[in-house]
Amino acid sequence: MKKVAIIVDSSSGIKRKDLEKYDDMYWMPLLLTFPDGSEVDDDDEIISFDEFYDILDQQVIKTSQIPMGKIINKWDELLKTYEKIVFVGLSKGLSGQHENIYMLSQQDKYKDRVFVIDTDGVSEVLKHMIDHIYQCLNEGVVPEEIQAKVDELKKQFSAFIISKSLETLKRGGRITPAAAALASLLKITPILRYDGKIDKFEKTRTFKKAIELTLHQIKKERTNWKEIILIHSKTDEEALNDVKKIITDYGCEIKKTVILANVIAAHTGPNTVVLVCWEK
Repeated sequence: MKKVAIIVDSSSGIKRKDLEKYDDMYWMPLLLTFPDGSEVDDDDEIISFDEFYDILDQQVIKTSQIPMGKIINKWDELLKTYEKIVFVGLSKGLSGQHENIYMLSQQDKYKDRVFVIDTDGVSEVLKHMIDHIYQCLNEGVVPEEIQAKVDELKKQFSAFIISKSLETLKRGGRITPAAAALASLLKITPILRYDGKIDKFEKTRTFKKAIELTLHQIKKERTNWKEIILIHSKTDEEALNDVKKIITDYGCEIKKTVILANVIAAHTGPNTVVLVCWEK
């Protein structure tokens, strides 16, 4: 019997096709829910990048937890082959999924065999943690010790979300139409901090100033502030190049550029950028 399986969810931005890069890793999609009540898996083999944003341009897309029945079936299937399972999913600050799956893991059937990790992660932040967990397990770290490793990682990143348009936030009810109209009139760009949950951080008058203010804050918080991970939702090439220029003009290096996971883009919309910096 193999020792440990890892299950990750689609909030990490990992796609089904990416699993070939990992041994003993399994992937489960969250659900995307549309106004008519229909649901599809958050899976680019079912709904493509362009299809997702075509719908998001017109409608509210909500995200839903992985159905518990699917979780149970996957665990029961894997525990026939593996001694233990490590489940690494969406931050508890963004969804009740973590708490529900953790409670399931405490049942006698799964206790001490399934370990649900509290990550505070989503999108590229979560993927970074998954890669670290994968490396730890390959180096012989036991599942019982993984949470302590992740708790240290949680202290080592700064992440900020900047959305150029407030339309999706308004449509989803996260800001009022009046507040969105006023922000548009005054050319106010909000900056949101991500630290396991999404909170207001600051606001400024232009998108460029928002990027610069974010970089200034990261510089205050991180010794490794010059290495920035740029994450973005669907953004036109000219606007994305402008963001890259602002970052490099500030004296930073863009370590990599990646696409924002659908579970966040569904709430922030297109033309959203996220700046992340990890300590070395």
